[in-house]
Amino acid sequence: MKRIQKGSVCGISLKLQDEERERRMDFIPDETMIKVDQIKVDEETLDMLSVLGMGDIPRLVKVDPVAAPVPPIGFDRSGGPEGRF
Repeated sequence: MKRIQKGSVCGISLKLQDEERERRMDFIPDETMIKVDQIKVDEETLDMLSVLGMGDIPRLVKVDPVAAPVPPIGFDRSGGPEGRF
């Protein structure tokens, strides 16, 4: 049964595999694993949610966007990335 949990297994009846798959899909946890106190979104995302009629989702918090740093990409004489070896 442990092998079936990972996916389909050759040599085992399809009925048994289907039953195991249905059992996993029908499981509803008592408590969600995703607990979020705040949902941080930038102004653009908040505007998109408002256009879709979902701007009143509880716990939405507007934050300023933060630009991710872009590492410089250089090439050495061999044509490959610098510092590779």
